[in-house]
Amino acid sequence: MKENRTPGSRTIFRKPDSIRSYLTICLFPLLFLSACGPGRNTTGQVIADEEFRSLFYSDSGGITGADGLFSVLMPDGSSLFMLGDCFLGEVANGTRDTLTPMLRNAFVLIDSNRTVARPIYRGTWENPRTLTEPVNEPGDSTYRWYWPGHGFVKNDTVYVFALSLINVPDTAAKTEFGDRPADTTVKNIFTFAISHIDLLSFSFPDFRHLETHRAEIDYPDNRIDFGNCVMADGGYLYIYGTRNDPGHTRVHVARVPLTGTEFHLGWEYYTGQEWNRDISRSAPLDLDISVSEQFSVFRYGDKYILLTQERAGDDIYTYVSDFPYRDFRNKKFIYHAPEADADPDKYIITYNALAHVQYIEDDRLLVTYCVNSLNVMDIFEDVEAYRAQFLRVPMELILK
Repeated sequence: MKENRTPGSRTIFRKPDSIRSYLTICLFPLLFLSACGPGRNTTGQVIADEEFRSLFYSDSGGITGADGLFSVLMPDGSSLFMLGDCFLGEVANGTRDTLTPMLRNAFVLIDSNRTVARPIYRGTWENPRTLTEPVNEPGDSTYRWYWPGHGFVKNDTVYVFALSLINVPDTAAKTEFGDRPADTTVKNIFTFAISHIDLLSFSFPDFRHLETHRAEIDYPDNRIDFGNCVMADGGYLYIYGTRNDPGHTRVHVARVPLTGTEFHLGWEYYTGQEWNRDISRSAPLDLDISVSEQFSVFRYGDKYILLTQERAGDDIYTYVSDFPYRDFRNKKFIYHAPEADADPDKYIITYNALAHVQYIEDDRLLVTYCVNSLNVMDIFEDVEAYRAQFLRVPMELILK
């Protein structure tokens, strides 16, 4: 693993697969999407955090665009952001070179003083490589890749859940775009599916990969995407996941004691009344919207807050509970992402709002959401078409 150096001049990458590789960006969160309804006015109390956004993205020497922005507070006060598909390179006049390589995953470490955002990947600046990849069994030539989920830290080890994806052009359901005018290439691209869920571990502070363990669940049978949100609380690691039922995506909850060392097995699942080791008895949270693939649950004082963007639209909501696994209530509309409304061609989409609780300042929560385009060339011609937005949300808006 090697961090990048800042180049002295613009680097042109010679990788012919760059655009083709991009075509799978963000298709997973788009599965089962339908057209969005009309937008509503944004809440005046929510403001953009341009300072943090400028720190996170770099037009020279760092990450220029990324999908999935989970974060975890490190023991030294820094924060590790776990990225899915991302671009590492340079930006000129607001554009990316079409030969810029795309990494399937990487980390960004923001120091405790919030002065440096350091990308972490394999390879070199001139020839960067995806940080971590699934290992095939002998004789298996299937193309596999990871999209990182959420993570946590115990002692000097960082744990990150990861969805292991495979290409299945002949068997997977096609992505639904509703009436959005998706680029023909995007609509016709080969599809993919989740093979299983892994738990990766890394050493701190050098982020050296230590081990990979497969989560001990029968994913093809249960299809709950556990690991897209985790929270350590009260001696347990709570592991949240979504199940994509027809027309409605629901949240399920598992937990495992934090006192152990093997967090990929021994899970028990909330049934709606009790905890049980039988995953088939897992019951979803009673929420009245279809949640996004990535979402957040965090503790604030004596309350637990669930933040999610609706899966089929641009609105962000929160719920509050006295428990980390049931009775979420007090639904609040927080923000309407305006990017899709502002695009006359209707290619721009937003999705997967996440909370970064370690950055609550002046009672304002840092929230991110992803921006992307269904027209492949947009993300090269305009870097803003593939850059997350950073918001500051007053906690009183959530709790009142």
